[in-house]
Amino acid sequence: MPRYSYIAKTKDSVRVKDVTLANSKSELVSRLKSRGLYIISIKELGEKTQKASFFSKSLSAPGRHTAVKLHDLTFLARNLATTLSSGVTLLRSLEIISFQAESIKLSKILRTCNEDIRKGLSFGEAIAKYPNVFSSLWQGIVQVGETSGNLPFVLDKLADYLELRMEFERKIKSALVYPSILIGAAGIAIFVFMKWILPKFTVIFDSFDVELPLFTKILFAISDFFVNNFLVVLIGMALFVAACFFIKKRDLFKNWWDRVCFKIPVLGPVMFTFFLERITSTIYILLDSGLPIVFALEVTANSVGNTFLKKAIVFVKERVRQGASLSDELRKINIFPLLVSEMSKIGEETGTMAEVFQRVSLHYRKDLTTRVERMIAAFEPLMIIFMGVIIGGIVISLFLPLFKISTIG
Repeated sequence: MPRYSYIAKTKDSVRVKDVTLANSKSELVSRLKSRGLYIISIKELGEKTQKASFFSKSLSAPGRHTAVKLHDLTFLARNLATTLSSGVTLLRSLEIISFQAESIKLSKILRTCNEDIRKGLSFGEAIAKYPNVFSSLWQGIVQVGETSGNLPFVLDKLADYLELRMEFERKIKSALVYPSILIGAAGIAIFVFMKWILPKFTVIFDSFDVELPLFTKILFAISDFFVNNFLVVLIGMALFVAACFFIKKRDLFKNWWDRVCFKIPVLGPVMFTFFLERITSTIYILLDSGLPIVFALEVTANSVGNTFLKKAIVFVKERVRQGASLSDELRKINIFPLLVSEMSKIGEETGTMAEVFQRVSLHYRKDLTTRVERMIAAFEPLMIIFMGVIIGGIVISLFLPLFKISTIG
């Protein structure tokens, strides 16, 4: 299919410039006119022109990227809520945001959604075509907004939620910077010792014909294997990482890991608190947007990211659909803390479920932040001790033969 570069203007005299696919020039003209655009110029691109256009576009927008990140979706939700609440139509809002988006992929998706909406689809149906970009939470929020006629309000709530999650992830990443530097420094130090320093000491000790201590022999044997099989070690590490990624995607492993991960010492409670925060936050934002509790549980189950907890939430959802109490069912399955079921009971009695889950999610967010900070604070000295033991052990293993040499001399 040919590619065309076009320049057009909107009714508001906003200049639009883009590259798109079309079966023919006349088809593109009809498409642009149906969008209410006034065509200035259309030019068919050859293969070389297409490549040049791609590189020039990349160079002219250094801040743009291909992936769709969390801040891109936050930007979309906030700006879409702002433009819609200001009286701008959905089609025009999507068009404006598509040109402002930093994510090239998201920009293309929004333009495609715009075309789908023009053909008669709803916004929720349009984004449902991209489940890898727009989660079930997004789809549920948009569906509620369209059904209730209050899309700007629910998108504003979604933007608040995404901004909180962005801020939380930023804190976690900032806290992990120093431990990551320590691990990298330890790895580089061990690599330098094994690759360049230890082989030189091997030659020196061989020239003195001295009996080496057992620990030194083991260290030199590891160094010899590392030097002589350096390529094999790299390939082995690459294959190990690739195998881990492959196994991770298998349903059997994922089902097993999603259950076992919570039993890991120290790390398990942190991971469980992370999922509790995600579950309660999702339920809060959905209930606050006007979703019924059954639908909120269904969307939460699909977006939780853990198969073990997903099955538990689906079971609770089905029981609630049949008329059971949410708090009773949460207590019966004996997976979630008593705080969740008791607070749910208060919400049922007072009719303030959304406010109750907001408080619970805030509690678990603070608890998770505290747990992560404590774990990282404990990890730093442990990592320093580990580095000291490893590097100290290497140094001692090199000095022991030197003591023998000095005694012989």
